[in-house]
Amino acid sequence: MGRAAWKIGTGSVLIAASWLQVLAPAWVFAPIQPRVFGLPLAPVLVLGLSSALFAVGAIVAGEGICNAFGSTSLGDIFVRDPLRALRLLACGTVAGLVLEIVAQWLGRLWYYPWWTTWFYALVLVPGFALYWLFIVESYLAAKAVLDTAVRRLPARRPVRLWPVGAAALAVFAALSIRWYAERGFTFDVTNPTPSAPPFGHAVLAFAGVALLSGALVTAAGRLYRVPFAAIVLAAAVVSVVYEVPNAVHWHWAYTHFPGPRLRDGLPLTVFLAWPMQYVVFLAVPSVIMPSAAALFWQPPADPGADQRMCREPLPGELGDIESEGAEQARVGLDVDDLR
Repeated sequence: MGRAAWKIGTGSVLIAASWLQVLAPAWVFAPIQPRVFGLPLAPVLVLGLSSALFAVGAIVAGEGICNAFGSTSLGDIFVRDPLRALRLLACGTVAGLVLEIVAQWLGRLWYYPWWTTWFYALVLVPGFALYWLFIVESYLAAKAVLDTAVRRLPARRPVRLWPVGAAALAVFAALSIRWYAERGFTFDVTNPTPSAPPFGHAVLAFAGVALLSGALVTAAGRLYRVPFAAIVLAAAVVSVVYEVPNAVHWHWAYTHFPGPRLRDGLPLTVFLAWPMQYVVFLAVPSVIMPSAAALFWQPPADPGADQRMCREPLPGELGDIESEGAEQARVGLDVDDLR
């Protein structure tokens, strides 16, 4: 417990340090300042460091919470099986790219006012890898807390709604093609655009991605509410702590979000949209790497279960999806295999 408390404390200090960006002197964000190939160094360094401090702090604190409640964290997987952890991280990076393509490239819902296109291309993949890590670790921390108050449920037949998800994505693609065919497409991640597709298009795409994950739908079908409550809890806490300081100097800025805005210009619907990115960040790896589904969407194993290292599922371990008596659904290994 002492080590867990140390991690929680260290992570909290790093998160608090990320708020120092609001105290940066005005000259850091002056319109005229030294640039390297068009990139303003001072604001990019200050805001980038603040985001990195927050991400690392959230990862460390989340791991500490998981340790305190005896639950599996991403850090445990990296220690026990680095190769599998890297595969999981690659899947998470794909999830980040899905989010960016749908909501930024096509949805035009945010942009990066201090960046240049070349810098965006440079940090896109590593940035989303780090972003995915702290989002998922915060979810696992919330899930660890909530799982202690919910009784474990027996495994049930998995629910398959991926055809519905695929249809939703097909409709989204058709709507996007039609919208841009009529108005033209310009790739710009550093400036606001005068118009954007309806916000509902992005919601439709995210719903389609969620339905592709049989593990997510099965968790809902078996009335295992903890994952969804954990998404809401983690998103509520992280969105406030992460978005409020950003609204001072705008490392990323929002546009075309519907609804009212706060006095600093931050749309209220941003906070309502945060759970959707959690769903994407959890659903995409669950589809690509089925063993992740057990960690994300299933109840924890009984206390005292053997602590086997994370590994590839053996034949038969994924469960017979056609059998009511199967102990585990096809979506993944028992969570013991990830502990």
